Amino acid sequence: MKRWAFLIPVVLLIGCEVTEGPKLPQKSEFIPPKDNRITEEMARSYVNASKYLLEAIVGHEKSIEEFIRRYNLSQDLSEVTDSVYREAHRDVVKAWDELVKGWERSEKDAYKKAAITEEEFNWIGGALTDSINKDIQEEIAKALGGEGS
Repeated sequence: MKRWAFLIPVVLLIGCEVTEGPKLPQKSEFIPPKDNRITEEMARSYVNASKYLLEAIVGHEKSIEEFIRRYNLSQDLSEVTDSVYREAHRDVVKAWDELVKGWERSEKDAYKKAAITEEEFNWIGGALTDSINKDIQEEIAKALGGEGS
């Protein structure tokens, strides 16, 4: 678990981006079922996406470790958010931006391979906490190597 601990701030950094203005919301193709039940097909796609995302995370972790070594950065990557450092080390900023773009591509590819949208994946994750989905929650937990509730 300690091995993954340094990824938390990295994932937070990846999620933060400087933009020129607010992004317009994208039209959604996913419409949650009215009964809030997760179907077997949704569960399969969710499990597959979870596995593909985990593979992507493991690969990205290696890329981040190499990035940290190459540019002699701290484990928390605080340099990539420091404005003075960013101004003085534009090559590092460019490499970081490429690393972030690579992660975004990997994430999109994982969803595409699993035939699920990010929105549907997130909805399923939230719907798993609803007692109406207890049976499917246990199936998903088992498929992902957990023991269920």
